[in-house]
Amino acid sequence: MSTTATDHFASIASAFPKRRMSILATGKQGLMTSICLGLLFVALTTVIAYFMVPDLVYDYKVSKDPVIDTQSEIHGSCKTRKFIFVDCDVKIRYLATPKDSTVKEIEHSFWFISFSPSMKTEVLRYRKNMSMITTSIATEHITNRFFMILVFGLLFGGLAVSSFLVAWQDYKLRSMIRHKLVLKPILVGVTKIENERNITFETHIGGVKKEHSNFMRKNERPLFLSEPHAVALAVGIPETDHLILLDEQLTVLDFTEMEKTEIRKAIAA
Repeated sequence: MSTTATDHFASIASAFPKRRMSILATGKQGLMTSICLGLLFVALTTVIAYFMVPDLVYDYKVSKDPVIDTQSEIHGSCKTRKFIFVDCDVKIRYLATPKDSTVKEIEHSFWFISFSPSMKTEVLRYRKNMSMITTSIATEHITNRFFMILVFGLLFGGLAVSSFLVAWQDYKLRSMIRHKLVLKPILVGVTKIENERNITFETHIGGVKKEHSNFMRKNERPLFLSEPHAVALAVGIPETDHLILLDEQLTVLDFTEMEKTEIRKAIAA
């Protein structure tokens, strides 16, 4: 951090209010946002489990004892996306038995990863139950499809858990700051600003470097003490690791106009 900002910090800390203060912005995106994201990821995990797992199990059974069916017709296509993701939608028109005159139709949708997929495929039936029917391209990529479902299921499931955990932490934080708190200023180093509102910064407390994030309100900027060196001012929530960046207009806390003036004088000194 810059020497100038560090030298000024003593006067800033001295000018900082010693009274209990209300926190008007937590630096979080919001409790409902985290809950909605969690529900979205739960829905995506459910879609994978409900629509993809049964088809995978079905094709796996057929692959254990397949018989090639040369009489049935295959319609549909496979498309390669992002060079490696292959998405297939096929329809199979078939007779349940050779003596059956009623043509039936079954649809299969699946996807897998392949750098050079072969689009040649055949109709397969399960020898022990000839009514079970699929394609060879679906059975050839059973292992691939299994790991894709597993990876995306764990990813969306993990994101759901993470979102609900953030929501729970935000709820606890909001419960804590319902009461006014005595807050102390802390110097932080801003390391990244994304979309003008997502701020990543770091602190050194007890010789340990910790990274934090803060979501600024619209048209807010951090309160920089030395902008060229990205040194800003934050406050710590007592008995937690949570830090909140102060904004240029000093509206994150319930400063009085006199308190704002004293802090700005200390920064400018």
